[in-house]
Amino acid sequence: MGSVTSAPSPAGARWGLGRRIAFRLAFVYLLVYCLPFPLDLLPGSDTLTEKYEVLWQDLVYQVAARFDVDVPMLPNGSGDTTFNYVQLLIQAVITVAVTLVWSVLDRRRPGYVTLHAGLRVYVRYMLFAAMLSYGLAKVLKTQFLFPSLERLTQPLGEMSPMGLVWTFMGYSPGYNLFTGGAEVLGAVLLCFRRTTTLGALVVVAVMSNVAALNYFYDVPVKLLSTHLLLMAGFLLLPDLRRLADFLVLNRAVAPVVLRTPFSTRQVEWGSRAVKVLFLGWCAFSMTREKLQERAEYGDSAPRPPLYGIYTVQSFVWDGQELPPLITDPVRWREITFGPARGARIRMMDDSRQNFRAMVRPEERALVLTRMDRADVPKLLEYEQPDANSLILQGTVGEHTLHVVLEKVDESKYLLLHRRFHWINEVPLNR
Repeated sequence: MGSVTSAPSPAGARWGLGRRIAFRLAFVYLLVYCLPFPLDLLPGSDTLTEKYEVLWQDLVYQVAARFDVDVPMLPNGSGDTTFNYVQLLIQAVITVAVTLVWSVLDRRRPGYVTLHAGLRVYVRYMLFAAMLSYGLAKVLKTQFLFPSLERLTQPLGEMSPMGLVWTFMGYSPGYNLFTGGAEVLGAVLLCFRRTTTLGALVVVAVMSNVAALNYFYDVPVKLLSTHLLLMAGFLLLPDLRRLADFLVLNRAVAPVVLRTPFSTRQVEWGSRAVKVLFLGWCAFSMTREKLQERAEYGDSAPRPPLYGIYTVQSFVWDGQELPPLITDPVRWREITFGPARGARIRMMDDSRQNFRAMVRPEERALVLTRMDRADVPKLLEYEQPDANSLILQGTVGEHTLHVVLEKVDESKYLLLHRRFHWINEVPLNR
């Protein structure tokens, strides 16, 4: 598990005061931010990781209550919650406090050559795990799925900026393979001392684009993407002068001196064995996880029995057929059953209601539960006279319902049948 030391100062050379303080700050902050990595990736560490998370939750809520800050959500799919920002503030305070104490107690130490080498190893493997995870999610296409049926029927103006990015990315398996492959390449290059600088450059390029998308399309992963970008920058710091000389100033550059922080060959070989086991486990466990996700809800995952877009042909409410008036908030216009047990009903007035849909084929029953509010589930009977027809009937609250629907031919959507063309006589930009 060696490290790269680029154009190092002699082991006994004294670092400047600013450099020593900056290193202490970086060392403490990176550890506080990255923990419990790498324990959270090891088998059998769930209990320890959960206790660590509970400890942070208690601390964040106590600090938030002290300053009268409302923390409505625990960490979830969004990485930019109030919880995350309060946690970041606490991490910064801990970093400053520990650095002050460390600077007083260790003020006579001339430098931290070995500790710096160890920190670079830690950051390299943290970045490796993050980039490998995100890269595999794109290569195996579990992060950005192909636009769902709900997306196909949703007006562009109703999309969120994040939804627009997810639709754009999810459409093309090739572009996912390209971007994910670049992330995996950066991760692999970070595994080796000789290619750490190249790997960090690849990660900087990749994560600059990711961070820009997160910031400019309001994707709530701004904090994490920024930290990953800064970690790659940290790995490049020792080589910045050499990179500038070679790439900008057209000067000769001396070769890098490679050495490990270990004193004996036995320890070095032992570290290599640990490295192989750790990296191998990360690659195996992450690939297995992404393949399971792909099988469960990826683009080729099994579709539910009623999958499709259905337009309403007849809508009978309390025994009376309602005409298709565009101002009617009761009559349905269409219903879409997506791949992930979801359903969206679009009303005649163009309002939408989102549901969780549970189909019971043996009972010919459909249970619809509102996603946006607590509501009594709707239990409807369904019938499929043929492959393109669907009849729903039942009781909704105090009302009776009978709906006849016709399935839409999905191939009519240009987005689904338009593919790559080498020759375009005129641009098709709709």
